Amino acid sequence: MKKKPKIWEMILLIIKMTFIGFGGGNALMPVLKNEAVDKKKWMTIEEFDKIVIVSNMLPGPSVIEAISYLAIKVFGFWKGSLITFFAMLPHILLAYLFYFLIYLLPQNYISVISVGVLTAISGVLLAFGYEYMKSSKKEMSIPLWLVLFLFTFAFCLFIPSPFNIPIVIMIIVFIFFGLFHYISYRKGMKNKKGDK
Repeated sequence: MKKKPKIWEMILLIIKMTFIGFGGGNALMPVLKNEAVDKKKWMTIEEFDKIVIVSNMLPGPSVIEAISYLAIKVFGFWKGSLITFFAMLPHILLAYLFYFLIYLLPQNYISVISVGVLTAISGVLLAFGYEYMKSSKKEMSIPLWLVLFLFTFAFCLFIPSPFNIPIVIMIIVFIFFGLFHYISYRKGMKNKKGDK
């Protein structure tokens, strides 16, 4: 960590994260990475990667889990929890306001807003996935990334909501990834024996 942030800096980051909170945690993780890792150096890229993994495994909003972890890591449990709570209050109040005002807007406006938000979220997630793909070229080949992406996309698109359980796809991906590495390991062993 480069320097300990001031309390107001952390509150501003949390307010920024919660006010642009369309799309859930995964759509906001690039914003958190840009602010906390790249610009302010409050955490390392390894810590950020671990936060992304753990917050996606835990139930609940992953962006709140990630920024809570950061606030608690920097300021301690009580201060970090209070900072997170007070920084989320404006967002909670705004959400209630939107909930009551949504009935006053015509349905056409809501549809246009939804399409715009979904388009922006898709672009952010694709850019985030592309950055991860570029940074992990040494560990995973491009064809494997494409297969995993297409499989995940098809799973999310074609499996209906009650059966679209993330743990199922995670287990399937881990099995596929393990088989891929096992087969490539066996090929490497055969090539070494063939060279001797």
